[in-house]
Amino acid sequence: MAKIGRNTPCPCGSGKKYKRCCQQKEADMRQRELPAGRFRYESGSYGGPGRGYMPSIIGYKDDGTNSWQEHLCLVKPDAVLEAEDAASAISEKHLADARKILNSGGSSQDFAISLRQEGYKSLSDFRVVKDA
Repeated sequence: MAKIGRNTPCPCGSGKKYKRCCQQKEADMRQRELPAGRFRYESGSYGGPGRGYMPSIIGYKDDGTNSWQEHLCLVKPDAVLEAEDAASAISEKHLADARKILNSGGSSQDFAISLRQEGYKSLSDFRVVKDA
């Protein structure tokens, strides 16, 4: 992951300088202990017809009983597209890039920060719709 200069525009898209926006949040994130448990991630889209689709990544947590529970949903709200497949393709690329960070020796925090820097935000209230 490339180092971001303090005075460059923040990658989150806020329009503020990095030092006035996400620099401290990301420093805190690097210090924080991650929750115990195994996680897996899947790319997709969030939204619906007429509202548009945003690239999304859902995180599942191993609940210890041989099943996975939805744990978090990340969306990229600055990319609302009409085509669901286009939104899914964007999230697939971003998730692949974040996995490369892990595979090259990066930490889980680096993985999370890379998605944050792509503009992904966590949804507090989300619903997973299964394909029919």
